[in-house]
Amino acid sequence: MQIEFTAFGFKYGILTEADIVFDVRCLENPFYISALRDKTGEDKEVRDYIMSFPETDEVLKRIRDYLEYTIPLYEKKGKERLVVAFGCTGGQHRSVTCAYVLREYFAAQYPHIRMAMRDMDRNQKDIAGK
Repeated sequence: MQIEFTAFGFKYGILTEADIVFDVRCLENPFYISALRDKTGEDKEVRDYIMSFPETDEVLKRIRDYLEYTIPLYEKKGKERLVVAFGCTGGQHRSVTCAYVLREYFAAQYPHIRMAMRDMDRNQKDIAGK
């Protein structure tokens, strides 16, 4: 089974092709830190900031536990592709970080795993005012 972790921004609409959607807007938002605003969850500084809060670790642990239980159930049903989506406001910081961290975790168990970011380019244009 191919697993895809996708980050998206709720302000651009929900990811309709997702099988599972996690809303991570409850996590601390680096957008309000001027030095991090124009960076993304692909940047270590952003990931370090988001991961510095104990709530982030707890949320990711619970998501990880849920996925560890349900992924084998999807495989058992013969599902060929599973899209797990993480949404935050713009799809640039929190959702990307969560997708990145969990992709890294599950990559050791599942060889056909990938990551996508639906709205990162769109959000960068919004920030730049273009």
